[in-house]
Amino acid sequence: MCRGCHIAILGAFGLFAASRALPAPPTGASIAADIAGLSIDPHQSYHVYDLRLERGGASIYLTDGVLSFTAPVDGRIIAAVFTSAEVETGDAEILLMPPRASERASLAAFAKTPNVDEHFTSALLVFTDNTARQLQAQIQANPFHKLLRRAPEAAQNVVALFHNASAQVNTDIVDDLLSAKKPARGFFYAAMAGRTLGTFEFLYQPDQFEPVTLGRVISSNVHTRFQLWTAFRPLHAPPYRPPPAEISAYRLDTTIHPDLSLSARAVLTLTAPADCGRVLRFEMSNRLQVSAATVDGKAVEVFQRPAMHNSISGGESAFLLISVTPFVPGATYTVALQYHGSVIRQMADGSYAVADRNTWYPFLTPTFATFDLTFRCPANLNLVSTGELVSQTVQNGERIVHRKTAVPEHVAGFNLGNYQVARDQHSGYRIACYANTQMQEKGEDSPLPEILKHTENILDDYTRLWGPLPIHNIAISPVPGYFGQGFAGMIYLSSMSYVPLARRPKALRGPRQDAFFSDLLLPHEVSHQWWGNIVRAGNYRSAWLIEAMAEDSALQYVKRTQGSAAENAVLARYRADLLKRRNGGPVDFGVRLLNTAGFSAWEIIVYEKGAWILHMLRGRLGDRGFHKMQLAMLSQYAAKPISDEDFRRLASKFVPAGQRDRSLTDFFDSWIYGTGIPTLHLHGAGPNASLAMSGVDDEFTVEVPLACRSRGGKSETRWVRADTGNNALNLPRGETCRLPSPSRFLYTQ
Repeated sequence: MCRGCHIAILGAFGLFAASRALPAPPTGASIAADIAGLSIDPHQSYHVYDLRLERGGASIYLTDGVLSFTAPVDGRIIAAVFTSAEVETGDAEILLMPPRASERASLAAFAKTPNVDEHFTSALLVFTDNTARQLQAQIQANPFHKLLRRAPEAAQNVVALFHNASAQVNTDIVDDLLSAKKPARGFFYAAMAGRTLGTFEFLYQPDQFEPVTLGRVISSNVHTRFQLWTAFRPLHAPPYRPPPAEISAYRLDTTIHPDLSLSARAVLTLTAPADCGRVLRFEMSNRLQVSAATVDGKAVEVFQRPAMHNSISGGESAFLLISVTPFVPGATYTVALQYHGSVIRQMADGSYAVADRNTWYPFLTPTFATFDLTFRCPANLNLVSTGELVSQTVQNGERIVHRKTAVPEHVAGFNLGNYQVARDQHSGYRIACYANTQMQEKGEDSPLPEILKHTENILDDYTRLWGPLPIHNIAISPVPGYFGQGFAGMIYLSSMSYVPLARRPKALRGPRQDAFFSDLLLPHEVSHQWWGNIVRAGNYRSAWLIEAMAEDSALQYVKRTQGSAAENAVLARYRADLLKRRNGGPVDFGVRLLNTAGFSAWEIIVYEKGAWILHMLRGRLGDRGFHKMQLAMLSQYAAKPISDEDFRRLASKFVPAGQRDRSLTDFFDSWIYGTGIPTLHLHGAGPNASLAMSGVDDEFTVEVPLACRSRGGKSETRWVRADTGNNALNLPRGETCRLPSPSRFLYTQ
């Protein structure tokens, strides 16, 4: 949450202080210890009336109850407890209205209301902003607030909840307490016991892309997860400005031991962020643990939660490097870290799987850096990674692979296994395809020649469309499972794509699976060399665009190589999937759909609906206009991330004259920010023609491409606007129209 630290001020006492030992500055460990021992301050407990806090558009009212502050940590009060249990007329309330319709719909799906107006009986407040000062000022201004000499037992019980949750938030508290940024930019967290909603959580982080989040923790015997109800940027918040890339160069020396555990040394060239103070914050797989770190050769404190030792569950978490003295914002530092853990496992068939493929090293978001990668692994294994090969040797049973990226990249990855390899130099690219040797042991023909040729054909096709890549090495290697992933110069391809069609399991046979593994997956992942590694998403909201662009690219490749019928067959299957799940959520929810609607809904909405959205946008712009838009994206967003609104503004420049909604505002509101698939019925002809739309909410508006024929027999596509309900078309006399082909527009009749 925070990116800074506290700076001590000596002021007029500087000369006096110099003659005696200065107190050591607080450490992350000392602050964490104070947090662990946090308790109610008996001199800061009040019977309060009508206190109010405003955070991110939410209004919190402490109407009548007992408010108890905790004892200070590093001189600052960071928590308070409210309870109405000891007060006969006790009450408190939170009011919250998400500004966007899709967020109100999301909130309604979980809380059964599009707007929160919830009374609560108790609340734990944790903050590093001005909350304590604001509440104390209101208390002091009102003589009716009564100081209670003894903190109520109920407040102490709520503090116990804080200790249970502190492992989740203490990294953020330590970060902010050692921050040079102003308290007004600190975070505010509230866990409330609602009268109807039960326990739920509100978080406000003013520096984040979406400062407001609301939801609850869901626990089971298997795992604990956060169920996100809504997240948004407040209506009157200033535009979000993403931070610049702060790491410019990586040197990673990684050893993979015979037991597949990993130990590494990372050396980073980093520009200190504004207001970072004594703290540098990084993210990394929570399977990995940092053991030591230096900045410009001086040891710094590492503050990190213990690593996970679960080979299945994963994710990323933050850790802090804390210096004794403040960093200089904008200055360049060399950061060196030693870390270890396990992100690799061997599968039952003998192949290997790399988990946390883009978080196996310390990173900051965004990243745009050169990578100098050295890997050491058992000599019987082969290793492939991002970058161009510098050297590869085998010494004393250890394979040493050294690679460097030719240009800055956003992410680096690696893969390993017992591989056979096929290589070729083709049209300016050096292509290497790897396959597990287990296939040869089973007596199967090598799939490598076919995959290599397929990759070359795809690269030729895409290069003609979008121009050559800034890199020259492309590596394809297998990943266990039914998915793929594309990094710059490196593609993970589902191991099932290596299996000949006739030998795939019966459950993975059929038109859908055959098209996915044989026709779509490799073109999709190769296209990520352009869409994802040159043009990248600015945030999770625009991640759909990158996946949709890759899926659309694969569909267009299928169309060019197999004909329109093959493309239309895939789109028809996508349509059928979407009609079964009309309101799973808008595409801009992205990864949020995984928790709220499940993996299947996420895949269908992001990939399949995303492909349909771009397919319909191509219908608006025309093939030539869509291609020009793609070239403009590659030119204008090669060095900066793209947001949904960036994409809308860019695409709108290529909408042909004469069309309505040339800004594409309605198109984005309905298809990107909205949900649902419309049902359309066309009635009558000429001046009496009308188009009825149903099955979507009242805010859904679309431009429909009708196929029309005039009285004189001239055919044309007429774009007409449709809102929910009946729409008079007022067509010219004698003109007849029909609804668009199901291969052109996403609707049902």
